[in-house]
Amino acid sequence: MATSRFRWLIACIALAAVLVTSRGAFSVGLLVDEETGRLLVELVKVSQEYDLYNDRCRGNAASTKTKGSNRLFIAKYQLTVNQVISRYIGEDDRAEKAAIEEAFLGRIRQMGGCRTSKKQGLQKELDERYRRMFEQISNLP
Repeated sequence: MATSRFRWLIACIALAAVLVTSRGAFSVGLLVDEETGRLLVELVKVSQEYDLYNDRCRGNAASTKTKGSNRLFIAKYQLTVNQVISRYIGEDDRAEKAAIEEAFLGRIRQMGGCRTSKKQGLQKELDERYRRMFEQISNLP
């Protein structure tokens, strides 16, 4: 009787060890095709840019667009924004976010700053791109 319980305990521990060590392999989200991956990347970029614009030019540091994209990715593909970045853009999500930020802030500087970029319709452009990409991904099967 004690031997069968011991074997059962060993089997449970072995199963737990297998699950723990393989968790990373199964927690990376669903596989998506190349086109869907490209769309996810576009939404990540425009989300980051929109949030950067709001932070830099409107004084609103809440990352609402990125959080919205993250919720969509998790619900639809079991992926986070960081996983999309590391899987489809580059392995170091922090470095890639910094690169997106640097490029976008450079664009604002080239436009002449926040006031000029607003007059040139940058906020409207970001809003339209974000809504279009979010809707397009939401409507995918």
